[in-house]
Amino acid sequence: MPRYFFNVVLDGRPTVDGEGRNLEDDGAARAHARHLTVLLADRCHDPINSFVAVSGLDGHLAFKVPFQGGKSRG
Repeated sequence: MPRYFFNVVLDGRPTVDGEGRNLEDDGAARAHARHLTVLLADRCHDPINSFVAVSGLDGHLAFKVPFQGGKSRG
């Protein structure tokens, strides 16, 4: 199973995921990133500068899941 890292940028402030999580595929990783945006929605005051950046073991960005007005989309 591939390992994904979920780096949260909330209101322009990044938090680096140093552990990551093994998930089945990109679809499962995208669903987990969306879940994180829902969990953090009440803390999001600047959705334009808030997203979850998902990367693999190589450190390259796979995709971003943005916050949308305190709720996830993407």
